[in-house]
Parts: sequence; structure tokens; C-alpha cells
Amino acid sequence: MITKVKANKSFRGTTKYVLEKEKATIIGGNMYGSTTKELVEQFTLSAHLNPQLKDPCYHLMLSVPKTDRTLNDEELANLSQRHLANVIVLSRLKGEESQVKQPEKRIADSKLNQLVDEFIETELPAYDFFIARHSDKENDHTHIVASRVNNLDGKSIRTWNNYAYSEHSSRLLEREFHLTPVQSSWESKRKAMTRNQLERVETDGLPGEEIMRRAIDAIAADKPTMPQLIERLWSEHQVKAIVSYYNHGGVRGIKFGIDIGAVNEDGSPQLLWKQGGNLNKYKCSFNKLQTELGVSYDLKRDDAEIKRLTEMLESAPVVQANQQVIDDLLSNKPTDNSQISSNKPIDNSQIITTKLEDKLEIKPQLTQKQSVELYKNYSAGLQQELVTDRDKEIAVRALKDDKSAVEVAEIIRVSPVGWTEDEARELVFIAQDKLESEKPTIELKSVGKQELINKLLEIAVPVGVELMNRLLRGNGENSLRFKRAILAKEGQELVFTHDERGEVFRVAVSRNQEGNLEYSPVNIGEVRLEDIHSWSEVKRVLQQQIKEERQGYFILNNCLSVLRPKPA
Repeated sequence: MITKVKANKSFRGTTKYVLEKEKATIIGGNMYGSTTKELVEQFTLSAHLNPQLKDPCYHLMLSVPKTDRTLNDEELANLSQRHLANVIVLSRLKGEESQVKQPEKRIADSKLNQLVDEFIETELPAYDFFIARHSDKENDHTHIVASRVNNLDGKSIRTWNNYAYSEHSSRLLEREFHLTPVQSSWESKRKAMTRNQLERVETDGLPGEEIMRRAIDAIAADKPTMPQLIERLWSEHQVKAIVSYYNHGGVRGIKFGIDIGAVNEDGSPQLLWKQGGNLNKYKCSFNKLQTELGVSYDLKRDDAEIKRLTEMLESAPVVQANQQVIDDLLSNKPTDNSQISSNKPIDNSQIITTKLEDKLEIKPQLTQKQSVELYKNYSAGLQQELVTDRDKEIAVRALKDDKSAVEVAEIIRVSPVGWTEDEARELVFIAQDKLESEKPTIELKSVGKQELINKLLEIAVPVGVELMNRLLRGNGENSLRFKRAILAKEGQELVFTHDERGEVFRVAVSRNQEGNLEYSPVNIGEVRLEDIHSWSEVKRVLQQQIKEERQGYFILNNCLSVLRPKPA
């Protein structure tokens, strides 16, 4: 089996990548819920028990060779769970027993299996984890996403030497499940596959370098010019080719980049970059592209076009990044704020307002004694719950009791967990999200057809206008494609079209002399209650984004995008 193991900061990015692949299925684990939002919420609460831990997300992958028998879900879940347990138990060993690369010293297989059996029975339930199966390729593989934090004592899984432990575990499982044996990297005296190669094997069945080589060979077979090669690599294979120049103007070299199917810690696509000289035995360097592959290049003819293409490629999103953001919004999934940039001042009067109490940046409103009493009152009947679940429910109860967000945070702060101010604020946000998601169902149970249309337009038009302004201003596009729908701007009209129902609404949009947004329906198709729910969630996420911008919670990508002033 091929194995991979990695600790990182992003539960959201990792869970999103694992769950939202085509044909991804959860087949095991011990967590409630099945969506990215539900799982990340639970992971986040677990991580709060050890706030000093920088990389709380544990991500392990197992890939069974396609030549082996097909394992059913139960077998694959059992194998994966045992793999996680093996790695954790091995990480706790000390002295010679932990030297898995030395057969004469390392722990005996029988003893390790005994320790792992005991661990699965008594301790594994204390770690949040889920197992997902990816069946998109001939070789089935699983992803195990886990919190490194033990929910009972707050201690973390050690990651020192974890790749060696992961490989050793794979060798044990190959024998136990009668799978094709594979040599570990130290046994074959060569490097195991890199993480980038493994990621690309998952998504395309080939390492990223090989995909780029084949794409270059295929296009070069037609003997194109250098600009044609660059343009076709991008349009036909989503491979970026970037040419660099010396200060004196001569070509320095060319590099190639491809989406490897993974994500960075901020949730953005991660590219694999290779210098041309490192591909295809140097046949892909700038000079060898010409001499070996027959690509035509003329300085006077091609340089201006190459520089234009380079500028375009350096800023081009990989695999429709904007689509994923709105896709998350309309699928009721949390989005990464870094993927929403603002290119226009927010019209506070027309888009979304933030309650002052939500800012949590004002003086305490409760005394310590009052907070303790209220915590005791709201925790009635929750004594058997895990403390994180209990505090989340206490926050919900307090908000339902018309307590302000500031007061709720102060109540949560007196919990035995000892939440910090930021952690208490996060719990309040989670509780607010839960209540907000329940509102549309409660409010819209028995509305009439016209009321449904009015409610949808009231929510969707200002939010849709703001999304178009934020995501598309300046890049030449005029529509956003969702999983099952399209939001488009056609002249002064905003159009929302659903794959199954056709045009849901078409609205003429303008601003009056006071600068306020005005709209009038041009066409209304079939409107459903689910549309209200979806657009309410979009509004909530956008409101959260605006609120965090006002409070100063900027991440790097947001800091680099400066709001443009209104025209004089």
C-alpha cells in the first residue's frame, strides 16, 4: 500500500478536500454529522482543548494497489482505523522499540498488535476522526482525518518520525489483510513518492510531473510557436507555463505549474511547480523545447505575446476558484474568507447590517457572579454532555433568552474549560449560525406564492449584486456558475437560472439619485422554499465576512486587497 501522513493547521481545508471530491463517501469514524461544516465545527472544539498546538489536524491516506482484491467498505474502514491506531501507538514508544527501521531492535509485531487492540478498545474513542473512501480511480484509497487532541486529557499525538511509523504500519496491514507487499522507502533505498506526487495520483492517476510532460509532448507534436504552446497548455490541460527574463531582456528560463489536487492552509489551490530543465531529461527547458521538440520561437515576433500570456497566467485562478466560493455558499457550507476579495465599497444601507452587540468589543455587561449564576442556570440537564457540547448548547439557550452576544460570551468564559475571549466569541458565532439556519424554516412554513417571490427577491437581489461586485469586478467575467445554477449579470439585469427549472428570476437593477439600490422584476419563474433557505445562508456568510472585516479579522489575502474608493 502507498501511505501518506501529514499534520497541518486547517481542519476546514483538509475536510473540504476529502469530502467534496466526486464519489467520496464516509465509511467510518466516530463523529456526528456528515458535512464539512458539521465536522469542522466538532474538530474546532476539540482543538480548543490544546490551544498551544500549532498543527491540530492529522491527515493520513492509504491507497491499495489496483492489482489487489477490492475491499468492501467495512474492510477498508477497519484497515484504516487500525492504521491510525498503529501510528498513534508507535508514536508513544520509546527507546529501541520505536526504531521501526531496524528489525532487530523494533517492537515485535505480536506485542504491537496487542497494544493496538487495547488502544482501540480504550483510548481511540477519545480522538475525533472520520474515514472517507475515494472511488474515483481504479485504485481505491481512503483518507483518515483526525484531531491530534485527546478529548479527555487535551494531550496531542506526537508527529516525530510519523512517516516511518506510517510505512511500518502499512507493512503490517499488508500481511494482516493479505495485500500485495510493498517495500518501505528505507528498504528499497530510494525515496518514497513525494506528497505532491501522491496527491496527483489520487486525482489523475499520475504524478503531476508526468502529466505536465505528456501535455507538453502532445502539444509540441504540432510544432507550435512558443506563445501557442503556452496558450494551449493552459486552455487544454490547465498547465501554467511561465517564462522569466533577465534584466537585460534575454530569456532566463521557463517553469511549469499544475494543480495537484491539494489545498494550502488557507484553503486555496496548491500548485506543483517544476523548472523546464527538470522535466523530461531537460527536453522541456526553454532551449530544448526548440531544439528537441521543435517549438518555434522568434524574439521580435513572440516576446510581446509571451509577456502578455505570462501576466495573464500569473493572476489566473486555478480550476474556477470563484465558482467554489459561491458553490460553498449555496450548498450551506462554510467558506474560507480569504477567497472573497472586495473591489468596491460596501453599501451598508442596502446590503447587510451588523448588530452592534455582535462586535463583542465593548465593556463587560455582567459581573462575575452573574455570569456564574447564568452558566449554572443554562447548563441544567446538560451535566452528562461533553463540556464542549454543553457550552455550545448553553450559548444557544442564552441567545434564545435574548441575551446579547457580549453577555453570552461572558457566560461562556466562566466554563470549567477556561475559554479565552476569542474562543468564547467563536462559540457564540457557532450558536448564532445554528439559530440563523433555523430561522427560514420557522418563518416561511406557510407563505403564499407572491410572498415567497417577494421574500426571495428581498434577500437575493442585494446579496447577488454584492457578490458580483466583490468577485467579478475587473476580471472580465459576468456570471458565476454554481453546482446547479448560474447567477449572471446581463447589462443592467441580474439573472438567476437553475439547471432543472430554467430562469428563476430576472430583475432590472439600478441605483437612484441617492445611490440606493432599486430593482423591478422582469421575469419570475418557479420559486421554491429551498431558494429562500439557500440565499439566506449566502446572506449570513456574507454578513459574517463583512462583520469580520469591520472587526479587523483580516487574513493575508484580504489585507492585500485594498477597497477601492467611490468615484468622485
